[in-house]
Amino acid sequence: MLQKSRELLFAVLAMILIALAYLLAQVQYGATPRASSLFGHGLGVAGFVLMLMTETLYSLRKRTRLARWGQMSHWLEVHIFTGLVGPFMVLLHPGWQFKGLAGVLSLLTVLIVLSGVIGRYIYTSVPRTADGIEIDLAALEFQVGQIEAEMQAGQPTDPTQPAARRGFAGPLAALGLATRSPEQRKASHLRDLRRERDRLARALRDRRSARRLLSLWHAVHIPLGLTLFLVAFVHIAATIYYAVLLG
Repeated sequence: MLQKSRELLFAVLAMILIALAYLLAQVQYGATPRASSLFGHGLGVAGFVLMLMTETLYSLRKRTRLARWGQMSHWLEVHIFTGLVGPFMVLLHPGWQFKGLAGVLSLLTVLIVLSGVIGRYIYTSVPRTADGIEIDLAALEFQVGQIEAEMQAGQPTDPTQPAARRGFAGPLAALGLATRSPEQRKASHLRDLRRERDRLARALRDRRSARRLLSLWHAVHIPLGLTLFLVAFVHIAATIYYAVLLG
């Protein structure tokens, strides 16, 4: 469990360190660091860079044929880490002054983080291989079909027939002295096949349900992310214009 959630642990530790640095800066300034201060600017720039990494790196790794280094599961961990730490820094950047465009940006940041958390748990419900690649729907259906075909090919006799028909097999089996008959071994194999078929059928249902949820989630998350970065670029442009060109 710790291995699966280590990106969350690292993100929490990083946010604790950033919060401590923020408190130290507050003591040094004698007040809450303003967005226009060196520390406030540093938080904003670093947080925005991390959010850009969140938006681009994982998508490039997943979609670009030229970028195949590293396992997808590791890229997802980086995606989650930057997607939590970056927005946290951006929320600290305005110095608790959530007015105007900064307030809109902060609200969008909170929404995109909440959407990302929901997406993470939808994502983890999709069956995957050890390196984080989604198990193909057709592959699952093929495995289920293979198992059902093997089950149909085997027609064992009923291993639960009365003890009188089995002669001394019943008492010997009770004493652990009798070996299983071919029919019993076949019946045991069929039970294993049924369990495996049921497991794959559940995985198949989960895969279909998760894909539907992911499609719905993408329809909300992607436009929300694009809106966030549009507002962020407008905010950056306005800051440069008023603070630099008119300063």
